[in-house]
Amino acid sequence: MNDLVSLYNGQPMVDSLKISEKFGKVHGDVLRSIRELECSDEFRVCNFAESTFINKQGREYPCSMMTKDGFAFLCMGFTGKKAAAWKEKYIKAFNQMEKSLLRKSDDLQWKQARLQSKEARKDFTEGVGSFVEYAKEQGSRSAGRYYTNITKMEYAALELLQFSEKVPDRFRDTLDAMELSFLMTAEHVAKNALLQGIEDGLHYKEIYLIAKDKVYAFAKTVRLPKLSKK
Repeated sequence: MNDLVSLYNGQPMVDSLKISEKFGKVHGDVLRSIRELECSDEFRVCNFAESTFINKQGREYPCSMMTKDGFAFLCMGFTGKKAAAWKEKYIKAFNQMEKSLLRKSDDLQWKQARLQSKEARKDFTEGVGSFVEYAKEQGSRSAGRYYTNITKMEYAALELLQFSEKVPDRFRDTLDAMELSFLMTAEHVAKNALLQGIEDGLHYKEIYLIAKDKVYAFAKTVRLPKLSKK
C-alpha cells in the first residue's frame, strides 16, 4: 500500500506513471488528460508538478506528480470496478501517509517544546532561588518550600493538576506541546514577578501573592473550556 504514494518536496504525491500502470492506461494518454483538465491555473500549480523518470533503457521521459486533490480531480472520471478499487486504495494510501507525517510533525514539535521547557525551567529555578534567599533574609523558616509551592501553583492555575495533588514522576513528559508552551510562559511570568518584587523591596509573602495573581491572570487567557459532564 505504501508504494502507491511517495513524498515529493515533502508532500504526499503520486506519479502519473503509476496511475497509468494501476488503472491500465497508456501513460501518454494520462499526461494528455492532465494537460486537458478543465481546472484553474491556481489549482493546477498547487496540485500538479512536472517531473521525469528513467525507463529500462536509460532514457528520460516526462511524467507528472499530483497531490491527493490532483489525483481525485484526474481520476474522478475513471469508471469501472477495477478503477473504483484502485481509487479506494489510493485514497487510503494518501490518508495513511498524511497521518504518518502528522504524527512525525507532532512528535518533533513535542521534542522541541520539551527541550525549550527544560531551559525555561532552569531559568525559572534560578529566579525562585533568588526569591528563596530573599525570603530567608526576611526571616522565613520554610522558604525552601517555595520551589514546590510555586510550581504546583502554576500547575493548578493552568488546570494541569490540583494544588493538593502529588506531582507524578516525570509529569512534564506527559504534557503535550501546547501545555508545555503555556507552562513555560507561566514560569516566565512568575519568575519576573518574583524578581520585580525583590527589586521593589516588598515583603516576600506579598511578592508571592503578586506572582500568583499574575500567573492566574495569564492562565485565565489560555485555559481551554472544559466540557461539562451530564
